Amino acid sequence: MQEINDNHPLDLSYLISMVGHNPYFIIEIFDTFIEQTPIYLAELDNALALKNWEDVGNCAHKLKPTFSYVGRDDVKELVMEIEMNARNLVIDQIPADIARLNVIVQKIYIQLDSAKKDIQFTS
Repeated sequence: MQEINDNHPLDLSYLISMVGHNPYFIIEIFDTFIEQTPIYLAELDNALALKNWEDVGNCAHKLKPTFSYVGRDDVKELVMEIEMNARNLVIDQIPADIARLNVIVQKIYIQLDSAKKDIQFTS
C-alpha cells in the first residue's frame, strides 16, 4: 500500500476529466462528499463495533470510490485494504485502519473547504 500523508494535496484531475471545469458542479461533488461521507463512516464504525466483518467489508466497498472523486487515491487504497481484510477475516489491523481513516477524512473536509473557496474566488 502506498504511503498516506494526512495532508496530501487533492488531485482533482480525475474529477475535472469527468465534469470539465464547471466550478458549480465541482463544488456540488465536494458538498456531496462532505454530506455523505459521515453517514458511510458511521455505518463503518457501527459494523466494526458489532464485529460484523461482512458489513465492514460492504461499508468499505461503498465508501471506496468516493475518494477518487476528491483526488485521494491514497485513501482509496486504505479503504480497499480495510475491505479486503474484512472479507478475508484478517481483522487485527482493521480497527486501527478505520481510526486512521476517520482522522484523514477530517483533514480532507478542511482541504475541500479550502478548495471550494479557491474555486468560488476564481469563478
